[in-house]
Amino acid sequence: MKNAIPHLLLLAGTALCLCGCGESKTPPADANPATPPAKSVVEATVPAKSVTETPAPAKPPTEPPAPVPAPSTTSAVKTAVTDISTQFAQAAAAQSDKLLGSIGSDLAGKVKSLSQSLGVNDALKSQLDGALQSLTDGKDSSALGQVFQVAQAATNLTPQQQQLAKEVGNLTSAFVVQKNFSSLDGAQGDVAGVVNALRQGNLTAAILPLQNVAQNAGLTASQKQLVTTLADQYAPGLKKAASSLQQGLKSLPSLKQ
Repeated sequence: MKNAIPHLLLLAGTALCLCGCGESKTPPADANPATPPAKSVVEATVPAKSVTETPAPAKPPTEPPAPVPAPSTTSAVKTAVTDISTQFAQAAAAQSDKLLGSIGSDLAGKVKSLSQSLGVNDALKSQLDGALQSLTDGKDSSALGQVFQVAQAATNLTPQQQQLAKEVGNLTSAFVVQKNFSSLDGAQGDVAGVVNALRQGNLTAAILPLQNVAQNAGLTASQKQLVTTLADQYAPGLKKAASSLQQGLKSLPSLKQ
């Protein structure tokens, strides 16, 4: 009997569980079913990329190149004479005869100074240009004629320009004498006397050695012509010298040919 009681309790508990499971939990028919909440759709808006465009640097306004002024005639002549003076001095310095190179350097400096002082006097500048070019080309007689023309035209110039013109003529003459007569047999002393006197502007001291050179029997035709040109130029300035010197100049046989 004691063993039957637990079995009865187990059966009763089982029955209660079965009854509870059978209850209807269905809501009344007129009850509105709950509407499920709508899903919140959040559309993610992708922010637009901020595109920062770096502005191109502004181009500076293109300015037309400044026009180059055309050189004036005066500047062109001045440059030409200056260039020829430099070239002549360089050529003279390259001579094996150092005395000739020294005279050439002095001459180039005087020509440059005179040219710069002449301003707009293009005619005389052209004469100076031509004289140096003639010396460069070996046309010594032509060079003498050109510098003597400059000396003659110097009467219309300032005293300083007149002095420079005379010095140019004297140095050109000294250059020609040294170049053409320094190797003349038996005349080296006289040639040196003429050259030194002309470089110093002492025309009176030049006449006696010049006369001796002119009487040298070994002169060529071109040398006689050069001596004659020199004597014709410097004779007027020697008229105030001693009468014996003037008479000696007039009696030069080479000057009468």
